[in-house]
Amino acid sequence: MALQDVVVMDVGGGSVKMGSARQPDTPKVFPNASAKLKGERQTFVGEAMLGMKDVLALSLRRPVDRGYVVDWSLQREILARALKGLLGGLSASACGLVLTEPYLNLSALREAAVRMALDELGFASIYMAPPAALALRWHAQQLPGLPANAAGCGLVVDAGFSFTHAVPVFDWRVLPAAIRRVDLGGKALTNFMKELVSYRSVNMMDETYLLEHIKEQLCFVSQDTAADLRAARGRASPFRREYVLPDGLTDTWGHVRTEEEAAAAAAAARQQQRQGGPQLPKQPVLQVNNERFMVPEAIFHPSDIGMEEAGLAEAIAAAVQAAHPHLHGLLWSNVLLTGGTSRCPGFRERLYAELRPLVPDDYELGIHLADDPVLCAWRGAALLAASPSYPRLAVTQKEWRSRGTAALAKWEQ
Repeated sequence: MALQDVVVMDVGGGSVKMGSARQPDTPKVFPNASAKLKGERQTFVGEAMLGMKDVLALSLRRPVDRGYVVDWSLQREILARALKGLLGGLSASACGLVLTEPYLNLSALREAAVRMALDELGFASIYMAPPAALALRWHAQQLPGLPANAAGCGLVVDAGFSFTHAVPVFDWRVLPAAIRRVDLGGKALTNFMKELVSYRSVNMMDETYLLEHIKEQLCFVSQDTAADLRAARGRASPFRREYVLPDGLTDTWGHVRTEEEAAAAAAAARQQQRQGGPQLPKQPVLQVNNERFMVPEAIFHPSDIGMEEAGLAEAIAAAVQAAHPHLHGLLWSNVLLTGGTSRCPGFRERLYAELRPLVPDDYELGIHLADDPVLCAWRGAALLAASPSYPRLAVTQKEWRSRGTAALAKWEQ
């Protein structure tokens, strides 16, 4: 039976990107988690979290921990609920699936993912690949004139939720022995920011979901950390921002207070003081200053927060050195930045400044920020799903039932 569609899923530790290969411009992006409001029994699962009006004091459950799925029942529930809306009246048994998998994935976890997709979700076939190889496919389509892309070669920096990986790719295949990892990702940076702002301003230790949003709104990568730290001292700091926290009624996520809002609030307080009477309740405001650049700084210098490991630039250099010497020139010329953390303003410029001294002078250094770093791997997977290669690469229900795990060997060839 010919497939009626191929579903594409990029399942990360923080979010799921899901869509149809027939409609590559409209993927869904939603949290890979379930949430409960404090003191209530109702649970919001996966895509349902996007409709929440109150994001304060959420209790989160995530099926992924340290980059690997640890709660398969919750992961299946999150994906199954989102699939109902995506497929409409179409059955999963008429569709194939392209699914991303973690780097250096354990065989038992790969088999569990295939079992979930084919036996429990009911897909007709499945193909799994690491995000870096898929992201490079999309990048190659956007920059077809780059010699490294013509060879399917590049070094993909995947600054994800759980970790930050430097992943060399050649001939569209990841080179597993050359992968290097920094044990910091978006989750650790959010936790770091929670501690900083809770100590200096407002207690936000229970506000993980909200702090992720605030981090994405306010953080940037400094180009001169020492100078910015000096400038951040005192009341005249150019980096100081006030973030008005949500009230759970009219303002779901809160917002950065503008100068006009701050002046109006101060005038209202003075007017109220002159008139006397009861004081109006103040809307809580989070003060953020040098946290804006010191949080992402940890990616480049993990030793600043007590981690005994090299930073991102050193990890990339080690990954290139671990690949075959004949590939070094191509890898240095085609460094691709993907993942949510790479969207932080100044990320590419800072990485170039730190990486250039580590690159031999006779090599060109090319660092490319994906047009949409979060969706880059998904879009590459959608390209593969719509290509003639998918039927050859995919493992079908029939192969899985007749050969079991031996059918997965074709992905290693």
